[in-house]
Amino acid sequence: MAQERIIEELLDFGLATDEAEAYLLLLRAGPCSASVVSRKLGVNRMKAYRTLKALEEKGAVQQIIGRPVRYVANPLEAALERHIEEAKVKVSELEKSKNEIMEHWKKSFIGVEALAEEPRFRIFQGRQQVYDLLLQMCQRAKEEIRLITTINDLFRMSFAGIEDELKDLDYDQVKKRLLTQVGQHGLEAVEDYMGFAEVRHITLPSAMRFVIIDESEVLTTFAMDDSMSMSTQGDTGLWTNASNYVKAMKAFFDAQWRTAPDAREVVDAVRTGRAPHELRIIGTREEYSGTYKAMVESSNEEVIIMNNHLEEIPITVQDLQAISERGVKTRLLTQVDLEGLPEIDQIYRSVQVRHKDSATDLRILIVDGREVLLQIPYFEGMRQAVWFNLKTYVDTMVQVFNSYWIDSVPAREILPKLVNQKTLTECLELAKKSLEGTGWIVRVPGKLTGESGLEHSFSLVANHPDQPSKRLSVDMLTEEKPLGRILTLSAKVMDAKPAAQLLAATRPLDKEDRRLAELYGITLIYASETQRLVAKIMDEANRILRE
Repeated sequence: MAQERIIEELLDFGLATDEAEAYLLLLRAGPCSASVVSRKLGVNRMKAYRTLKALEEKGAVQQIIGRPVRYVANPLEAALERHIEEAKVKVSELEKSKNEIMEHWKKSFIGVEALAEEPRFRIFQGRQQVYDLLLQMCQRAKEEIRLITTINDLFRMSFAGIEDELKDLDYDQVKKRLLTQVGQHGLEAVEDYMGFAEVRHITLPSAMRFVIIDESEVLTTFAMDDSMSMSTQGDTGLWTNASNYVKAMKAFFDAQWRTAPDAREVVDAVRTGRAPHELRIIGTREEYSGTYKAMVESSNEEVIIMNNHLEEIPITVQDLQAISERGVKTRLLTQVDLEGLPEIDQIYRSVQVRHKDSATDLRILIVDGREVLLQIPYFEGMRQAVWFNLKTYVDTMVQVFNSYWIDSVPAREILPKLVNQKTLTECLELAKKSLEGTGWIVRVPGKLTGESGLEHSFSLVANHPDQPSKRLSVDMLTEEKPLGRILTLSAKVMDAKPAAQLLAATRPLDKEDRRLAELYGITLIYASETQRLVAKIMDEANRILRE
Protein backbone atom coordinates (compact mmCIF):
# COMPACT_ATOMS: atom_id res chain seq x y z
CA MET A 1 0.00 0.00 0.00
CA ALA A 2 2.91 2.37 0.83
CA GLN A 3 4.40 1.86 -2.63
CA GLU A 4 1.05 2.52 -4.33
CA ARG A 5 0.68 5.74 -2.31
CA ILE A 6 4.21 6.87 -3.27
CA ILE A 7 3.59 6.12 -6.96
CA GLU A 8 0.34 8.11 -6.80
CA GLU A 9 2.16 11.06 -5.23
CA LEU A 10 5.01 10.88 -7.78
CA LEU A 11 2.49 11.51 -10.55
CA ASP A 12 2.17 15.06 -9.21
CA PHE A 13 5.93 15.45 -9.67
CA GLY A 14 5.81 14.87 -13.41
CA LEU A 15 6.32 11.10 -13.59
CA ALA A 16 4.06 8.68 -15.47
CA THR A 17 2.94 5.52 -13.64
CA ASP A 18 5.46 3.25 -15.42
CA GLU A 19 8.23 5.80 -14.77
CA ALA A 20 7.37 5.95 -11.06
CA GLU A 21 7.44 2.14 -10.80
CA ALA A 22 10.84 1.95 -12.51
CA TYR A 23 12.23 4.75 -10.33
CA LEU A 24 11.14 3.01 -7.09
CA LEU A 25 12.67 -0.25 -8.36
CA LEU A 26 16.03 1.46 -8.90
CA LEU A 27 15.83 3.13 -5.46
CA ARG A 28 15.37 -0.30 -3.85
CA ALA A 29 17.60 -2.49 -6.04
CA GLY A 30 20.45 -0.13 -6.90
CA PRO A 31 22.03 0.11 -10.38
CA CYS A 32 20.23 -2.06 -12.98
CA SER A 33 20.39 -2.52 -16.75
CA ALA A 34 17.34 -2.07 -18.98
CA SER A 35 17.10 -5.87 -19.23
CA VAL A 36 16.86 -6.26 -15.44
CA VAL A 37 14.22 -3.50 -15.17
CA SER A 38 12.29 -5.18 -18.01
CA ARG A 39 12.30 -8.52 -16.21
CA LYS A 40 11.39 -7.19 -12.77
CA LEU A 41 8.56 -4.96 -14.02
CA GLY A 42 7.25 -7.56 -16.48
CA VAL A 43 7.46 -5.29 -19.53
CA ASN A 44 9.28 -5.71 -22.83
CA ARG A 45 12.88 -4.51 -23.07
CA MET A 46 12.14 -1.65 -25.45
CA LYS A 47 9.46 -0.22 -23.13
CA ALA A 48 11.88 -0.47 -20.18
CA TYR A 49 14.56 1.31 -22.20
CA ARG A 50 12.19 4.15 -23.19
CA THR A 51 10.99 4.51 -19.59
CA LEU A 52 14.58 4.77 -18.30
CA LYS A 53 15.44 7.34 -20.98
CA ALA A 54 12.41 9.41 -19.93
CA LEU A 55 13.51 9.23 -16.27
CA GLU A 56 17.02 10.30 -17.28
CA GLU A 57 15.65 13.34 -19.16
CA LYS A 58 13.66 14.30 -16.05
CA GLY A 59 16.76 14.07 -13.84
CA ALA A 60 15.47 11.13 -11.81
CA VAL A 61 18.14 8.63 -12.87
CA GLN A 62 21.67 8.61 -14.27
CA GLN A 63 23.54 6.29 -16.61
CA ILE A 64 26.55 4.25 -15.48
CA ILE A 65 28.69 3.65 -18.55
CA GLY A 66 29.62 0.00 -19.04
CA ARG A 67 28.54 -3.15 -20.81
CA PRO A 68 25.66 -3.19 -20.50
CA VAL A 69 24.71 0.41 -19.60
CA ARG A 70 23.14 0.51 -16.13
CA TYR A 71 20.89 3.09 -14.55
CA VAL A 72 21.04 4.35 -10.98
CA ALA A 73 18.33 6.35 -9.22
CA ASN A 74 19.12 9.82 -7.94
CA PRO A 75 18.16 10.21 -4.25
CA LEU A 76 14.42 10.60 -3.81
CA GLU A 77 14.62 13.86 -1.89
CA ALA A 78 17.01 15.38 -4.45
CA ALA A 79 14.74 14.37 -7.35
CA LEU A 80 11.69 15.89 -5.66
CA GLU A 81 13.58 19.07 -4.77
CA ARG A 82 14.75 19.43 -8.37
CA HIS A 83 11.15 19.30 -9.65
CA ILE A 84 10.08 21.87 -7.06
CA GLU A 85 12.98 24.18 -7.96
CA GLU A 86 12.14 23.93 -11.68
CA ALA A 87 8.55 24.91 -10.92
CA LYS A 88 9.75 27.88 -8.83
CA VAL A 89 12.05 29.00 -11.65
CA LYS A 90 9.15 28.82 -14.14
CA VAL A 91 6.93 30.95 -11.88
CA SER A 92 9.79 33.43 -11.41
CA GLU A 93 10.32 33.68 -15.17
CA LEU A 94 6.59 34.32 -15.73
CA GLU A 95 6.59 37.08 -13.11
CA LYS A 96 9.65 38.65 -14.74
CA SER A 97 8.03 38.45 -18.18
CA LYS A 98 4.87 40.05 -16.83
CA ASN A 99 6.85 42.98 -15.42
CA GLU A 100 8.78 43.42 -18.67
CA ILE A 101 5.59 43.36 -20.75
CA MET A 102 3.93 45.95 -18.54
CA GLU A 103 7.05 48.13 -18.62
CA HIS A 104 7.24 48.03 -22.44
CA TRP A 105 3.53 48.73 -22.63
CA LYS A 106 3.81 51.83 -20.47
CA LYS A 107 6.84 53.13 -22.39
CA SER A 108 5.23 52.50 -25.78
CA PHE A 109 2.07 54.47 -25.10
CA ILE A 110 3.27 57.44 -23.03
CA GLY A 111 1.71 60.59 -24.51
CA VAL A 112 -0.49 58.69 -26.97
CA GLU A 113 -4.13 59.61 -26.71
CA ALA A 114 -6.72 56.87 -27.03
CA LEU A 115 -8.86 57.07 -30.14
CA ALA A 116 -12.25 58.48 -29.28
CA GLU A 117 -14.16 56.45 -31.84
CA GLU A 118 -12.81 52.97 -30.97
CA PRO A 119 -10.89 51.52 -28.00
CA ARG A 120 -7.57 49.81 -28.78
CA PHE A 121 -8.89 46.49 -27.40
CA ARG A 122 -12.51 45.43 -27.37
CA ILE A 123 -14.45 42.24 -26.58
CA PHE A 124 -17.43 41.23 -28.75
CA GLN A 125 -19.78 38.71 -27.14
CA GLY A 126 -22.30 36.64 -29.09
CA ARG A 127 -22.33 35.43 -32.70
CA GLN A 128 -24.46 38.25 -34.07
CA GLN A 129 -22.14 40.91 -32.64
CA VAL A 130 -19.07 39.08 -33.98
CA TYR A 131 -20.54 38.78 -37.50
CA ASP A 132 -21.63 42.43 -37.54
CA LEU A 133 -18.04 43.37 -36.71
CA LEU A 134 -16.67 40.98 -39.37
CA LEU A 135 -18.86 42.61 -42.01
CA GLN A 136 -17.56 46.07 -41.05
CA MET A 137 -13.94 44.85 -41.08
CA CYS A 138 -14.32 43.41 -44.61
CA GLN A 139 -15.80 46.71 -45.78
CA ARG A 140 -12.74 48.56 -44.37
CA ALA A 141 -10.24 46.28 -46.17
CA LYS A 142 -8.03 48.05 -48.73
CA GLU A 143 -5.27 45.52 -49.56
CA GLU A 144 -5.67 42.06 -48.03
CA ILE A 145 -7.90 39.90 -45.85
CA ARG A 146 -6.32 36.92 -44.08
CA LEU A 147 -8.71 34.42 -42.53
CA ILE A 148 -8.30 31.21 -40.51
CA THR A 149 -11.52 29.46 -39.53
CA THR A 150 -13.56 26.25 -39.54
CA ILE A 151 -15.76 24.81 -42.29
CA ASN A 152 -18.87 25.43 -40.16
CA ASP A 153 -17.88 29.07 -39.82
CA LEU A 154 -17.67 29.36 -43.61
CA PHE A 155 -21.28 28.07 -43.83
CA ARG A 156 -22.43 30.51 -41.14
CA MET A 157 -20.67 33.47 -42.78
CA SER A 158 -22.60 32.67 -45.95
CA PHE A 159 -25.89 32.97 -44.03
CA ALA A 160 -24.70 36.21 -42.43
CA GLY A 161 -23.91 37.84 -45.79
CA ILE A 162 -20.14 37.95 -45.19
CA GLU A 163 -19.41 35.60 -48.13
CA ASP A 164 -21.28 37.94 -50.49
CA GLU A 165 -19.31 40.91 -49.13
CA LEU A 166 -16.04 39.06 -49.82
CA LYS A 167 -17.19 38.17 -53.34
CA ASP A 168 -18.03 41.79 -54.10
CA LEU A 169 -14.54 43.00 -53.19
CA ASP A 170 -12.41 43.57 -56.31
CA TYR A 171 -9.81 40.78 -56.25
CA ASP A 172 -7.23 42.96 -57.98
CA GLN A 173 -7.53 45.50 -55.18
CA VAL A 174 -8.17 43.30 -52.10
CA LYS A 175 -6.44 39.93 -51.85
CA LYS A 176 -8.33 37.25 -49.93
CA ARG A 177 -6.45 34.33 -48.34
CA LEU A 178 -8.23 31.60 -46.39
CA LEU A 179 -6.83 28.78 -44.24
CA THR A 180 -9.31 26.07 -43.22
CA GLN A 181 -9.38 22.37 -42.45
CA VAL A 182 -10.51 20.49 -45.54
CA GLY A 183 -12.24 17.15 -44.93
CA GLN A 184 -15.19 15.05 -46.07
CA HIS A 185 -17.56 17.57 -44.51
CA GLY A 186 -18.12 20.85 -46.36
CA LEU A 187 -16.21 20.30 -49.60
CA GLU A 188 -18.81 22.37 -51.47
CA ALA A 189 -18.30 25.34 -49.14
CA VAL A 190 -14.54 25.18 -49.69
CA GLU A 191 -15.03 25.09 -53.45
CA ASP A 192 -17.37 28.12 -53.25
CA TYR A 193 -14.71 30.18 -51.47
CA MET A 194 -12.06 28.97 -53.95
CA GLY A 195 -14.03 30.88 -56.61
CA PHE A 196 -13.01 34.27 -55.19
CA ALA A 197 -10.16 33.59 -52.70
CA GLU A 198 -6.89 31.68 -52.36
CA VAL A 199 -7.66 28.73 -50.11
CA ARG A 200 -5.20 26.37 -48.38
CA HIS A 201 -5.57 23.46 -45.96
CA ILE A 202 -4.52 23.58 -42.30
CA THR A 203 -5.14 21.15 -39.42
CA LEU A 204 -6.91 23.10 -36.69
CA PRO A 205 -6.31 21.98 -33.08
CA SER A 206 -9.70 23.40 -32.01
CA ALA A 207 -12.55 25.58 -33.22
CA MET A 208 -10.85 28.97 -33.72
CA ARG A 209 -11.01 32.06 -35.91
CA PHE A 210 -8.40 34.68 -36.89
CA VAL A 211 -9.26 37.58 -39.19
CA ILE A 212 -6.50 40.03 -40.15
CA ILE A 213 -7.39 43.09 -42.23
CA ASP A 214 -4.44 44.69 -44.05
CA GLU A 215 -1.94 45.52 -41.31
CA SER A 216 -4.43 47.52 -39.31
CA GLU A 217 -6.77 45.30 -37.27
CA VAL A 218 -7.31 41.75 -36.02
CA LEU A 219 -10.23 39.72 -34.66
CA THR A 220 -9.27 36.55 -32.75
CA THR A 221 -11.48 33.82 -31.36
CA PHE A 222 -9.58 31.01 -29.63
CA ALA A 223 -12.56 28.88 -28.59
CA MET A 224 -16.09 29.06 -29.89
CA ASP A 225 -19.33 27.17 -30.14
CA ASP A 226 -18.95 25.70 -33.65
CA SER A 227 -22.60 24.71 -34.00
CA MET A 228 -24.76 26.22 -36.76
CA SER A 229 -26.64 28.42 -34.26
CA MET A 230 -26.63 32.06 -35.41
CA SER A 231 -27.71 33.39 -32.01
CA THR A 232 -25.37 31.57 -29.59
CA GLN A 233 -23.50 33.57 -26.98
CA GLY A 234 -20.69 30.96 -27.09
CA ASP A 235 -18.80 33.00 -29.70
CA THR A 236 -16.46 35.66 -28.35
CA GLY A 237 -14.03 37.80 -30.35
CA LEU A 238 -11.13 39.97 -29.22
CA TRP A 239 -10.67 42.90 -31.60
CA THR A 240 -7.62 45.14 -31.62
CA ASN A 241 -5.73 47.53 -33.83
CA ALA A 242 -2.58 47.45 -31.68
CA SER A 243 0.19 47.40 -34.28
CA ASN A 244 2.48 44.94 -32.45
CA TYR A 245 -0.32 42.43 -32.00
CA VAL A 246 -1.44 42.80 -35.62
CA LYS A 247 2.13 42.22 -36.85
CA ALA A 248 2.50 39.14 -34.63
CA MET A 249 -0.75 37.60 -35.90
CA LYS A 250 0.19 38.42 -39.50
CA ALA A 251 3.56 36.68 -39.01
CA PHE A 252 1.76 33.67 -37.50
CA PHE A 253 -0.65 33.48 -40.45
CA ASP A 254 2.13 33.81 -43.04
CA ALA A 255 4.16 31.04 -41.37
CA GLN A 256 1.17 28.68 -41.55
CA TRP A 257 0.41 29.74 -45.11
CA ARG A 258 3.91 28.92 -46.40
CA THR A 259 3.69 25.22 -45.47
CA ALA A 260 -0.03 24.70 -46.11
CA PRO A 261 -1.04 22.67 -49.21
CA ASP A 262 -3.37 24.12 -51.81
CA ALA A 263 -7.02 23.41 -50.99
CA ARG A 264 -7.74 22.18 -54.55
CA GLU A 265 -5.16 19.43 -54.13
CA VAL A 266 -6.62 18.42 -50.76
CA VAL A 267 -10.20 18.47 -52.08
CA ASP A 268 -9.16 16.21 -54.96
CA ALA A 269 -7.33 13.94 -52.51
CA VAL A 270 -10.41 13.66 -50.27
CA ARG A 271 -12.64 12.84 -53.23
CA THR A 272 -10.23 10.18 -54.58
CA GLY A 273 -9.00 8.83 -51.21
CA ARG A 274 -5.40 9.89 -51.93
CA ALA A 275 -3.37 11.50 -49.12
CA PRO A 276 -2.87 15.27 -49.64
CA HIS A 277 0.61 16.80 -49.61
CA GLU A 278 1.27 18.45 -46.26
CA LEU A 279 3.67 18.90 -43.33
CA ARG A 280 2.47 18.12 -39.81
CA ILE A 281 4.02 18.62 -36.37
CA ILE A 282 3.82 15.58 -34.05
CA GLY A 283 3.24 16.93 -30.56
CA THR A 284 3.49 13.96 -28.16
CA ARG A 285 5.38 10.71 -27.74
CA GLU A 286 2.13 8.75 -28.05
CA GLU A 287 1.26 10.49 -31.33
CA TYR A 288 4.82 9.83 -32.59
CA SER A 289 4.57 6.11 -31.75
CA GLY A 290 1.09 5.81 -33.27
CA THR A 291 2.15 7.56 -36.47
CA TYR A 292 5.28 5.38 -36.72
CA LYS A 293 3.32 2.14 -36.38
CA ALA A 294 0.57 3.25 -38.79
CA MET A 295 3.14 4.18 -41.44
CA VAL A 296 4.94 0.84 -41.16
CA GLU A 297 1.68 -1.11 -41.28
CA SER A 298 0.60 0.78 -44.44
CA SER A 299 3.85 -0.02 -46.31
CA ASN A 300 3.66 -1.88 -49.62
CA GLU A 301 7.14 -1.64 -51.16
CA GLU A 302 9.89 -0.36 -48.87
CA VAL A 303 10.49 0.70 -45.28
CA ILE A 304 13.66 2.68 -44.48
CA ILE A 305 14.70 3.22 -40.85
CA MET A 306 17.65 5.10 -39.39
CA ASN A 307 18.07 5.24 -35.60
CA ASN A 308 21.07 5.14 -33.28
CA HIS A 309 19.60 2.37 -31.11
CA LEU A 310 17.14 -0.37 -31.99
CA GLU A 311 15.50 0.03 -28.55
CA GLU A 312 14.38 3.57 -29.46
CA ILE A 313 12.27 2.40 -32.42
CA PRO A 314 8.54 2.30 -31.50
CA ILE A 315 8.00 -1.07 -33.24
CA THR A 316 9.29 -4.52 -32.30
CA VAL A 317 11.63 -6.88 -34.13
CA GLN A 318 8.57 -9.07 -34.75
CA ASP A 319 6.95 -6.13 -36.57
CA LEU A 320 10.05 -5.78 -38.75
CA GLN A 321 10.03 -9.48 -39.55
CA ALA A 322 6.31 -9.36 -40.36
CA ILE A 323 6.61 -6.60 -42.97
CA SER A 324 9.59 -8.37 -44.55
CA GLU A 325 7.62 -11.62 -44.72
CA ARG A 326 4.86 -9.90 -46.70
CA GLY A 327 7.39 -8.79 -49.33
CA VAL A 328 8.21 -5.26 -48.15
CA LYS A 329 11.88 -4.44 -48.63
CA THR A 330 13.19 -3.29 -45.25
CA ARG A 331 16.44 -1.41 -44.65
CA LEU A 332 17.61 -0.64 -41.12
CA LEU A 333 20.62 1.58 -40.34
CA THR A 334 21.63 1.52 -36.66
CA GLN A 335 24.54 1.08 -34.30
CA VAL A 336 25.09 -2.65 -33.90
CA ASP A 337 26.39 -3.24 -30.37
CA LEU A 338 26.33 -5.82 -27.59
CA GLU A 339 23.14 -4.48 -26.04
CA GLY A 340 21.16 -4.91 -29.26
CA LEU A 341 22.93 -8.12 -30.33
CA PRO A 342 20.01 -10.55 -29.63
CA GLU A 343 17.55 -8.48 -31.68
CA ILE A 344 19.96 -7.87 -34.57
CA ASP A 345 20.90 -11.56 -34.66
CA GLN A 346 17.19 -12.34 -34.87
CA ILE A 347 16.37 -10.10 -37.86
CA TYR A 348 19.47 -9.54 -39.99
CA ARG A 349 18.69 -12.52 -42.26
CA SER A 350 15.28 -11.10 -43.24
CA VAL A 351 15.98 -7.37 -42.89
CA GLN A 352 18.87 -5.50 -44.51
CA VAL A 353 20.73 -4.25 -41.44
CA ARG A 354 23.85 -2.11 -41.61
CA HIS A 355 26.03 -0.65 -38.86
CA LYS A 356 26.98 3.03 -38.70
CA ASP A 357 30.02 3.88 -36.62
CA SER A 358 29.02 7.36 -35.47
CA ALA A 359 25.84 8.57 -33.82
CA THR A 360 23.69 11.13 -35.69
CA ASP A 361 21.01 13.57 -34.62
CA LEU A 362 18.50 12.23 -37.13
CA ARG A 363 15.90 9.52 -36.58
CA ILE A 364 14.25 8.77 -39.90
CA LEU A 365 11.37 6.60 -41.10
CA ILE A 366 10.61 6.60 -44.84
CA VAL A 367 7.76 4.48 -46.22
CA ASP A 368 7.37 3.63 -49.91
CA GLY A 369 9.22 6.80 -50.91
CA ARG A 370 6.01 8.76 -50.22
CA GLU A 371 6.08 9.86 -46.57
CA VAL A 372 8.67 10.64 -43.91
CA LEU A 373 8.62 10.78 -40.11
CA LEU A 374 11.61 12.80 -38.92
CA GLN A 375 12.68 13.21 -35.31
CA ILE A 376 15.59 15.33 -34.14
CA PRO A 377 16.69 15.03 -30.47
CA TYR A 378 16.63 18.85 -30.29
CA PHE A 379 12.82 18.57 -30.36
CA GLU A 380 12.68 15.68 -27.91
CA GLY A 381 12.18 17.85 -24.82
CA MET A 382 8.88 18.91 -26.43
CA ARG A 383 8.23 15.32 -27.61
CA GLN A 384 8.01 16.56 -31.18
CA ALA A 385 8.70 15.16 -34.63
CA VAL A 386 7.73 16.18 -38.14
CA TRP A 387 5.67 14.14 -40.61
CA PHE A 388 5.49 15.11 -44.28
CA ASN A 389 4.71 13.68 -47.70
CA LEU A 390 5.89 16.66 -49.77
CA LYS A 391 7.79 15.03 -52.65
CA THR A 392 10.75 17.40 -52.64
CA TYR A 393 11.28 16.92 -48.90
CA VAL A 394 10.83 13.14 -49.14
CA ASP A 395 13.37 12.88 -51.98
CA THR A 396 15.85 14.91 -49.94
CA MET A 397 15.54 12.62 -46.92
CA VAL A 398 15.99 9.54 -49.15
CA GLN A 399 19.25 11.07 -50.40
CA VAL A 400 20.35 11.80 -46.82
CA PHE A 401 19.64 8.21 -45.79
CA ASN A 402 21.43 6.77 -48.83
CA SER A 403 24.55 8.81 -48.07
CA TYR A 404 24.71 7.25 -44.58
CA TRP A 405 23.86 3.80 -45.99
CA ILE A 406 26.77 3.86 -48.46
CA ASP A 407 29.26 4.65 -45.68
CA SER A 408 27.95 1.92 -43.35
CA VAL A 409 29.00 -1.71 -42.81
CA PRO A 410 26.73 -4.78 -43.21
CA ALA A 411 25.64 -6.19 -39.85
CA ARG A 412 26.84 -9.67 -40.84
CA GLU A 413 30.42 -8.33 -40.77
CA ILE A 414 29.97 -6.88 -37.27
CA LEU A 415 28.10 -9.76 -35.64
CA PRO A 416 31.05 -12.23 -35.42
CA LYS A 417 33.12 -9.55 -33.67
CA LEU A 418 30.29 -8.86 -31.24
CA VAL A 419 29.79 -12.57 -30.54
CA ASN A 420 33.52 -12.78 -29.84
CA GLN A 421 33.31 -9.74 -27.58
CA LYS A 422 30.30 -11.20 -25.75
CA THR A 423 32.16 -14.49 -25.16
CA LEU A 424 35.16 -12.67 -23.72
CA THR A 425 32.94 -10.44 -21.55
CA GLU A 426 31.15 -13.50 -20.16
CA CYS A 427 34.56 -15.09 -19.62
CA LEU A 428 35.66 -12.12 -17.48
CA GLU A 429 32.56 -12.31 -15.29
CA LEU A 430 32.88 -16.08 -14.83
CA ALA A 431 36.63 -15.82 -14.16
CA LYS A 432 35.93 -13.17 -11.52
CA LYS A 433 33.48 -15.45 -9.72
CA SER A 434 35.83 -18.45 -9.95
CA LEU A 435 38.83 -16.51 -8.64
CA GLU A 436 36.83 -14.95 -5.81
CA GLY A 437 35.62 -18.42 -4.91
CA THR A 438 39.22 -19.42 -4.21
CA GLY A 439 40.04 -16.33 -2.15
CA TRP A 440 41.33 -13.90 -4.78
CA ILE A 441 40.41 -10.21 -4.69
CA VAL A 442 39.30 -9.30 -8.23
CA ARG A 443 38.50 -6.06 -10.04
CA VAL A 444 36.83 -6.01 -13.50
CA PRO A 445 38.10 -3.83 -15.06
CA GLY A 446 41.15 -3.23 -12.90
CA LYS A 447 44.16 -0.93 -12.63
CA LEU A 448 47.77 -1.39 -11.61
CA THR A 449 50.17 1.39 -10.68
CA GLY A 450 53.56 1.03 -12.40
CA GLU A 451 57.02 1.98 -11.22
CA SER A 452 56.64 5.23 -13.17
CA GLY A 453 53.66 6.19 -11.01
CA LEU A 454 51.25 5.84 -13.93
CA GLU A 455 48.04 3.81 -13.65
CA HIS A 456 47.50 1.12 -16.28
CA SER A 457 44.09 -0.37 -17.10
CA PHE A 458 43.51 -4.11 -17.63
CA SER A 459 40.38 -6.16 -18.33
CA LEU A 460 40.89 -8.00 -15.01
CA VAL A 461 43.30 -7.55 -12.09
CA ALA A 462 43.51 -10.02 -9.17
CA ASN A 463 45.67 -10.48 -6.11
CA HIS A 464 45.55 -13.03 -3.27
CA PRO A 465 45.61 -11.91 0.41
CA ASP A 466 48.09 -14.70 1.23
CA GLN A 467 50.58 -13.41 -1.36
CA PRO A 468 49.57 -9.78 -2.13
CA SER A 469 52.69 -9.04 -4.20
CA LYS A 470 51.75 -11.70 -6.77
CA ARG A 471 49.29 -9.90 -9.01
CA LEU A 472 47.51 -11.44 -11.97
CA SER A 473 46.34 -9.27 -14.88
CA VAL A 474 44.23 -10.37 -17.84
CA ASP A 475 43.42 -8.58 -21.11
CA MET A 476 41.05 -9.70 -23.85
CA LEU A 477 41.83 -9.78 -27.57
CA THR A 478 38.64 -8.72 -29.34
CA GLU A 479 38.87 -7.10 -32.78
CA GLU A 480 42.36 -5.74 -33.30
CA LYS A 481 45.28 -7.73 -34.73
CA PRO A 482 47.36 -9.56 -32.07
CA LEU A 483 50.63 -7.81 -32.97
CA GLY A 484 49.38 -4.31 -32.15
CA ARG A 485 47.73 -5.47 -28.91
CA ILE A 486 50.87 -7.35 -27.78
CA LEU A 487 53.07 -4.28 -28.35
CA THR A 488 50.63 -2.01 -26.47
CA LEU A 489 50.32 -4.50 -23.62
CA SER A 490 54.08 -4.96 -23.35
CA ALA A 491 54.60 -1.32 -22.35
CA LYS A 492 52.08 -1.70 -19.49
CA VAL A 493 53.62 -5.00 -18.36
CA MET A 494 57.17 -3.60 -18.21
CA ASP A 495 55.99 -0.74 -15.98
CA ALA A 496 53.36 -2.50 -13.80
CA LYS A 497 55.25 -5.85 -13.55
CA PRO A 498 52.39 -8.26 -12.68
CA ALA A 499 53.37 -11.79 -11.67
CA ALA A 500 51.53 -13.01 -14.75
CA GLN A 501 49.97 -11.19 -17.70
CA LEU A 502 47.46 -13.15 -19.76
CA LEU A 503 46.10 -12.21 -23.19
CA ALA A 504 42.95 -14.27 -23.84
CA ALA A 505 41.48 -14.94 -27.28
CA THR A 506 38.76 -17.15 -28.77
CA ARG A 507 40.90 -18.18 -31.74
CA PRO A 508 44.43 -19.66 -32.02
CA LEU A 509 47.31 -17.28 -32.67
CA ASP A 510 50.16 -17.95 -35.06
CA LYS A 511 53.71 -18.89 -34.14
CA GLU A 512 55.17 -15.39 -34.60
CA ASP A 513 52.57 -13.83 -32.30
CA ARG A 514 53.26 -16.45 -29.61
CA ARG A 515 57.02 -15.89 -29.87
CA LEU A 516 56.66 -12.09 -29.57
CA ALA A 517 54.31 -12.43 -26.59
CA GLU A 518 56.74 -14.77 -24.84
CA LEU A 519 59.58 -12.29 -25.44
CA TYR A 520 57.64 -9.60 -23.56
CA GLY A 521 56.48 -11.89 -20.75
CA ILE A 522 52.89 -12.20 -21.94
CA THR A 523 51.09 -15.55 -21.80
CA LEU A 524 48.72 -16.19 -24.69
CA ILE A 525 45.71 -18.39 -23.96
CA TYR A 526 42.82 -19.23 -26.24
CA ALA A 527 39.70 -21.38 -26.36
CA SER A 528 36.48 -21.17 -28.34
CA GLU A 529 34.39 -21.91 -25.23
CA THR A 530 34.03 -19.68 -22.19
CA GLN A 531 34.46 -22.48 -19.64
CA ARG A 532 37.78 -23.60 -21.16
CA LEU A 533 39.14 -20.05 -21.19
CA VAL A 534 38.22 -19.62 -17.53
CA ALA A 535 39.89 -22.95 -16.70
CA LYS A 536 43.13 -21.71 -18.27
CA ILE A 537 42.97 -18.46 -16.29
CA MET A 538 42.47 -20.48 -13.08
CA ASP A 539 45.47 -22.71 -14.00
CA GLU A 540 47.68 -19.62 -14.27
CA ALA A 541 46.34 -18.23 -10.98
CA ASN A 542 47.14 -21.51 -9.19
CA ARG A 543 50.60 -21.60 -10.76
CA ILE A 544 51.38 -18.12 -9.38
CA LEU A 545 50.47 -19.21 -5.85
CA ARG A 546 52.58 -22.39 -6.09
CA GLU A 547 55.74 -20.65 -7.26
